Amino acid sequence: MFMRSIIFFFAAFGVLNSVADACQPLPEQYWRNSPNRVKSNFDNAQFVVIATVVSVREVEESSQLDPAFKMNLERAKFRVDRAFKGKLRPGDTFEIDTGRTTCGHGVQDQNWVPQRKNPSDRSDFPKQWIIYYTSHGEITDSPMQPPSFEITVSPLSRPAAEADYDLKILEKLRAR
Repeated sequence: MFMRSIIFFFAAFGVLNSVADACQPLPEQYWRNSPNRVKSNFDNAQFVVIATVVSVREVEESSQLDPAFKMNLERAKFRVDRAFKGKLRPGDTFEIDTGRTTCGHGVQDQNWVPQRKNPSDRSDFPKQWIIYYTSHGEITDSPMQPPSFEITVSPLSRPAAEADYDLKILEKLRAR
């Protein structure tokens, strides 16, 4: 039993360490405005949309490793304004939970509104977002699963005001 606990600890540490390594800032080439970057993000996404945040709330969820350990997540509900890829259409809604990993920043994070006058007032976040929703898949027969898509500081989820270049390319990709 003791040995199984030690093996479980190191397996969990390895998964968590891999997730932490994945949260390092992306090299400039992944942010660069290029048709290849936009097309790659588009091709690898389940859906690509411009969506407006309609609600944000804090929720508590149990950890996969230990159901007694509770995580506080940000659950943002979005309404699709424009769809470029996938089954979602304008007016459809979807939710994204953020906070399972250290990569997740959520729509209310200070990365999007760094000059808050009142840190407890979190209503001044960007309301419209570009989302390249990308699933990480599942690991067969494993108690640990990769986290679902989260809002992060990356080209896959950011305020729509920062996505003018992407929108020009996405219009062409959608037309194909």
